[in-house]
Amino acid sequence: MSENVCVYIHVPFCIKKCSYCDFYSTDTLSFLPAYVKSLQQEIGIRTRLSSPSAQPFLPPKKSRTLYFGGGTPSLLPLEAVKKILETLFTSYRVAKDAEITFEVNPGTVDRLYLEGLRNLGINRLSIGVQSFDAAKIKVLGRIHTIGQSVDTIEAAKAVGFDNIGCDLIYGTPDETWENWIQDLKRALEFRVSHLSCYMLTLGPGTFLKARHEQGCFSLPDPETLSDLFMATSVFLGQNGYEHYEISNFARGRKNRSCHNSNYWQMRSYDGFGPSAHSFDAMTDKGQDAGLAFPVRSWNTANVSAYIETLVSGRLPVRESEALSLQQQVLERVMLGLRTSDGIDITAVEKIWGQDFSRVFAPLLSRLETQGLGVFETGPGKQFHLTLSGRARLDNIVEAFADKIL
Repeated sequence: MSENVCVYIHVPFCIKKCSYCDFYSTDTLSFLPAYVKSLQQEIGIRTRLSSPSAQPFLPPKKSRTLYFGGGTPSLLPLEAVKKILETLFTSYRVAKDAEITFEVNPGTVDRLYLEGLRNLGINRLSIGVQSFDAAKIKVLGRIHTIGQSVDTIEAAKAVGFDNIGCDLIYGTPDETWENWIQDLKRALEFRVSHLSCYMLTLGPGTFLKARHEQGCFSLPDPETLSDLFMATSVFLGQNGYEHYEISNFARGRKNRSCHNSNYWQMRSYDGFGPSAHSFDAMTDKGQDAGLAFPVRSWNTANVSAYIETLVSGRLPVRESEALSLQQQVLERVMLGLRTSDGIDITAVEKIWGQDFSRVFAPLLSRLETQGLGVFETGPGKQFHLTLSGRARLDNIVEAFADKIL
């Protein structure tokens, strides 16, 4: 049986770099045509190589999710989106009910473009609103206006998208609950199916990071950020959204991001494009295939080098690593603690060969006593954090890591 993976396409183009963003992107849009051609080439080469030569007629891998991220995927012409999708559908057995997500930024799309995406089979949008406050948008270095955000959401609904997510950012300089709740209330007016609420982080090399180091502004203190996090969860819960991952809220389980859930469950994913990461979980392979550990790899983070490498017929993989047993356990614990479903203890014990409850007995007991975690038994054993526990996620992950590493 062929493997089921999720597929990620990194579109590394932006009109302007946001002040907080440390993802790889470029504003040299002249590379776009060559990028699309190289992307198709990378998909073709890698999916052919995944079929062992001894089994040349092995069917292509199956995929239930396709995700266009960036960067700004909505800078792609519709014809380019069509070409990429045709290549993906040729190279993978894409499920009929596959979740196909496309990130769009307000200010780069109109109703005609959104209608074109819908006609091409895109069925889920992730809209980079970030805020409905003009001053906050300016601090974040976004190119769009509040009106353009509203127009994008309304146009998406008008052309038939019923699975829409919006990204919002909080924890910006001097932000209070009174400021932040206005963003949340405005988002609720549109009744979108999904909200991603990210706490602002100042990545290395970003404009905001440099300004902060120069003392140009201060950020909310850790206690304020914790209060914002918990109040956000309570408020959105009261308004019909389940807090299913540390930064993500869905209007019911059916509206969770299937693609991102694959990441959090450490399932295989294929990433294409400059700086894209891939992960081979080696499901149902193991020692018989001579592969003892999962492998993570990532592409060069330079669009020019990416194109040149593929023109020469080589793959643009910059580096790869095999995850040690300790890394696998730590990542499963860390990712599990981020979600409302929690750690899948059975899965951890299967790969680790140790009794989870015994190894972590004192820690689990302490977390439960303090109201920070819940140990559950049933069809499967799980341990998940309460809201108070998730507000202390970093410290709790460190406590588990001390026992694993």
